[in-house]
Amino acid sequence: MSFPLTKNNSLKNHSDLEMLFKNGDKLTSPLISLYYAQSYDKNLKIVFSVGKKKHKLAVDRNKIKRLMKESFRLGAFDYIVPSISYHFAFIYIDDKVPKLSEVNKSMNSLLLSFKNNVLC
Repeated sequence: MSFPLTKNNSLKNHSDLEMLFKNGDKLTSPLISLYYAQSYDKNLKIVFSVGKKKHKLAVDRNKIKRLMKESFRLGAFDYIVPSISYHFAFIYIDDKVPKLSEVNKSMNSLLLSFKNNVLC
């Protein structure tokens, strides 16, 4: 089963993003950092980001974001439910373009850490 990623789940509000990075907590894996904060929304809101400094080409940035979204979509149901009220920001921090298997490994370790540290 896959996790739904729709426009309703997208975190776009500037004040919510600012609050997330200012007051949120952080988990890190070798490839991806996860910033998270509890929200007042009833749904999970997510943003995926890749830095322009490390990845100059938009093609590379878009590919990495697609890989992160797919990895989250396929693996999130094992760790979280769509109705939790949190904001997530997944930031890609490595300077090479990864393979899907590497992103899956990193994403699953982040989601498992989130489940064990926060939800339990």
